[in-house]
Amino acid sequence: MKREDLTKRALACIGWLKSYIELNNVNSLNDINKYCEDFLVPVLNKTYGLNLINLNKIKVNFPAVDLGDYHSRICYQVSSTVDVKKIEETLDTYDSNGLYSSFNEINLFMLGTKKDYRKKLNYENFSFDYKENVKGFSDLSRDILSKNKDELKEIVDLLESEMLGNKNNIDDQIKLIIEDELNSNYSTLFRQTLMFNGYKFRFRDILNLIKPEEFRTEQLYFTLQFMRFETVVYDKTEKLLIENPSEYTRELIEIYNQFKKLNKYEDLFHMRRDEYRELVRVLKPILNNIDVKFHSDRVTIGWQD
Repeated sequence: MKREDLTKRALACIGWLKSYIELNNVNSLNDINKYCEDFLVPVLNKTYGLNLINLNKIKVNFPAVDLGDYHSRICYQVSSTVDVKKIEETLDTYDSNGLYSSFNEINLFMLGTKKDYRKKLNYENFSFDYKENVKGFSDLSRDILSKNKDELKEIVDLLESEMLGNKNNIDDQIKLIIEDELNSNYSTLFRQTLMFNGYKFRFRDILNLIKPEEFRTEQLYFTLQFMRFETVVYDKTEKLLIENPSEYTRELIEIYNQFKKLNKYEDLFHMRRDEYRELVRVLKPILNNIDVKFHSDRVTIGWQD
């Protein structure tokens, strides 16, 4: 296998893990640190030639550090909190518990994006340097990719085996994040109606009645010019969808592309015919399968069998 292929696989694994962590944080799922502790043990060991163990499995809530190698006297704290206050609290606990007698070096592995730390932290019993001792996925990626081809392949195989059992969870967590937003968009599409020749039309009716080849003909101008919508976009989760390709996320992107299209035009009439054709293809089967009920204080959405 070419080194370029191994590099792509390694970066894909690291990218997946970062997305998995971000999704857990968005949903306030606090067990992500525990998962990452177990995930990182073999990866850090293979990358840096260590023999780390999960200290929390020896003693629940082991103070200050999560992973330790008593032979090399190196330890790690794994944290999703990346501010300097967390670093200082960790080092104070490390110092007060005398863990410097067991470990010469303490590192903090940040599950989020590292910041530009400036506050000086000095300790009498051990040394600490932000640049050397605060690590993250960018550092791990760089060090993994610096390995020779055989070592790189071993690490890539390890990464892929470690993440294999968790990858399906990404779709489930994306669904949790985006479900309310999707339902809000569907409600918006159902909420607007127009009266034409004594009949009430909804957006779903338009998609069902007007064929793409009939779209934008003059006789339909009056009807379509009053079909105006405003939907929401998915900027906060767009990166996660793009970085985690699956059948589900591809469907979501396709749906949201239609919402963005509806936002683009002042009215439905000015949409291009090919754009309307795609709108019908993507949204018609979804809207035909939805039952929306409007209450005084809420909107409920059900799905037909």
